[in-house]
Amino acid sequence: MTVNRYPLRRRELMAALAVCVAASPKALAQTAARTAPALLLAQAWQAGLTPRDYLVSEKLDGVRSYWDGQRLLTRSGLLIQAPASFTSRLPALALDGELWLDRRRFDAVSALVRSTRTDDAAWQRVSFQVFELPGAVGPFEQRAERLHELANTARWPGLQALPQHRVADEAALRRRLTEVVQN
Repeated sequence: MTVNRYPLRRRELMAALAVCVAASPKALAQTAARTAPALLLAQAWQAGLTPRDYLVSEKLDGVRSYWDGQRLLTRSGLLIQAPASFTSRLPALALDGELWLDRRRFDAVSALVRSTRTDDAAWQRVSFQVFELPGAVGPFEQRAERLHELANTARWPGLQALPQHRVADEAALRRRLTEVVQN
């Protein structure tokens, strides 16, 4: 391989390309404009907690996304080039969730999110599985109910409230985990 007519080893070429990409005006502008949204992150279950005091949901294999009411962003704050046919149907309030296609389809949804080319047909198969209302007041149970109301009002399969369930005890929690893993 050669760059500027000087032979380079692969490692040197990759370093040279990284410098060129990092120095491009588009990359600099995107990095400068990026502000990571403050999102809640899941915590590991701690023994001794009472599961019936919590709502439980499946951890989807999608791309964590934040809708600020106007723009769809990645967890790190990069703009997602979703088509207007998708974003125009989202409400004008902040939503936290996962862009999702289906189980075992992470690579496909990740590629779609990373693409700089908007593909309307591909986005028609994506759903925004929301599980939080950032900045909303009240306990999580009330916010989860509000998400279900929003999704039902939207009457659009692209916006779904991630189901939240109560489990009676730790044994029921383990059974639920086994069921999700088997799926």
